[in-house]
Amino acid sequence: MVISSEIIATLTSMIQALYPAFYAIVILILTWFFVKVIDTAIKSLMATLPHLILSRIRKSISAVIWFIGILLAIEQLGLRVEILLILIVLAGIALIIALRDVLSNIASKYFSDIYVPYKLGDRISVAGYTGSVIEINPLVTVILTDDGRIVSIPNSYFLTSIVVNETREAWREIAIPVLVEKGLDLAEVESEILKRINKLKARLDQRFPPTVIVRKSSDEGSELVVMVRIREPMDKEAVTSEINKRVVEAIEDLKKKAREERKH
Repeated sequence: MVISSEIIATLTSMIQALYPAFYAIVILILTWFFVKVIDTAIKSLMATLPHLILSRIRKSISAVIWFIGILLAIEQLGLRVEILLILIVLAGIALIIALRDVLSNIASKYFSDIYVPYKLGDRISVAGYTGSVIEINPLVTVILTDDGRIVSIPNSYFLTSIVVNETREAWREIAIPVLVEKGLDLAEVESEILKRINKLKARLDQRFPPTVIVRKSSDEGSELVVMVRIREPMDKEAVTSEINKRVVEAIEDLKKKAREERKH
């Protein structure tokens, strides 16, 4: 009976020792499920946002949820996470303070691509300068003035100041940035997007068919720009929202198709 009691005690101790690991696994599974639910909700509620911004929002929120879930799982294993969390927060605050101007210009670049209507070659007036846009990079927009001067304007300035696009019929143009994750066929993505946009042809300028341009490629994927021209200026906001929605649907359908093909 003594041996039997010792065995039972040992098994009980082993089972109790496994409880924290079991709880940690459960937390990670619940985190994965929660990420999926939130991601689906974001896609539904923000479907009319530009695909590039929507992708960044989804990834950022998923990363935050996973970070919290992993910290909770680590805590279940008996490890103290308070010091680690404090160090991460302090390092993040220090990094944001040190790079606030750079981060502001980079963030403004994404929004100015969508909400400030100008592109390479356009003639604009901003900050008291007038000229042609010859470069748009993550930090500044460079214009060539009429008297031959080169002017570099921080991208953050375009979100807080009046910008006049003097290019003829610039109001007709809509540029939609699209982020295509690595693994999707770009030709198929372009074909699917154009097929869905062409269903709006009654509201588009038929003299200039919609086009898709590859802006850049990286390990993360490819950044495209969908270019369309509208018929009526008052229709711009509605058409932009509808195109954003159709682009998101096209990308999600192609992702689903790719996952199904990998299963087979």
